[in-house]
Amino acid sequence: MKLRTALLSLAACSISFSSFADVTLNLPQSAELVLVNGVNTEGNATQTLNNGSNQIAFRYDKNYRENGDTHLFRSEVVVMTFSGNDATYTLQLPKISSAYQAQKFNRQPTLHLLAANGSEVPFKHDVLIKEGLQINRDYQQEIAQYNLSKAPAALATAITANEMQRAQQQVSPAEKDGHIDQAYIAKMLNYWYSKADTATQEKFKANINN
Repeated sequence: MKLRTALLSLAACSISFSSFADVTLNLPQSAELVLVNGVNTEGNATQTLNNGSNQIAFRYDKNYRENGDTHLFRSEVVVMTFSGNDATYTLQLPKISSAYQAQKFNRQPTLHLLAANGSEVPFKHDVLIKEGLQINRDYQQEIAQYNLSKAPAALATAITANEMQRAQQQVSPAEKDGHIDQAYIAKMLNYWYSKADTATQEKFKANINN
């Protein structure tokens, strides 16, 4: 119980030091959000995000006409991570007017992130692919697993909220039968401790020692 309390208190202290939202992200109408920093999100409304690193996951959702027929293109889920401070960025997607262009985007998405002055903003991107049945996908779980990997667009801080919730759900039952996933707890402790400032680290150590 003491370990769980210390873990959660460290997380709470660390969150209290987080920066205010200062990054604005404009999205095109053809971008349909799936996740923003690990949280389920829908639509394409302008996003206000924290300074620092951020991650979004979205689909390219668009109708196009080819040979007189209208086709609906709904891409695989694209994951994009980027960093910024006190800035406004705009996501730009390529034009798609044929099945060939749609397939090409799915194989290797091309996109641009532009600053207010039109300059290119660096980012990393990847495709969130799930093999097999695609119905009722749990995107929060998928992105949490993705972000624990060394994938190109993985972002550890994007899983913070989800992982803390999972920690609460997983540790409590484990305590009942005396079996605690020590590797998981150690990972969470190390992560939050590294994110905390000196004062928070001292509070955490004092909590453990009491």
